[in-house]
Amino acid sequence: MTLSDNPFKELTWVDLMLWTNKRTVAAGKTFFQTKKVRQLAMTRTGGILAWVDAEEPFATRVEYNEGDLIAECTCQPLGNACIHAIAVIIEYIAHLKKQLDVPVAPPNDERFYLL
Repeated sequence: MTLSDNPFKELTWVDLMLWTNKRTVAAGKTFFQTKKVRQLAMTRTGGILAWVDAEEPFATRVEYNEGDLIAECTCQPLGNACIHAIAVIIEYIAHLKKQLDVPVAPPNDERFYLL
């Protein structure tokens, strides 16, 4: 996936709030700002994967599926989007803006098994 066809780079705060809600986006932004996201990686399908340190480390993956954001998290959220997913998206967008490389997660990455 090239930067020009990366759907994550087009996301806005409004998109995130429509996907979840204002409170979840604000909490996810706080997790990002307090550097709770670590080991950010790309999936082979163009999604993003990371650990988010909260009460415990949560494995979180966010993908696009037919134009829709889909998230999985070991926090087992009631809805599709959780605070951890928002934090991972914001972290990834920050990497894009700074033009930082994001490695591809190996197929045997522990987070895939947890999710």
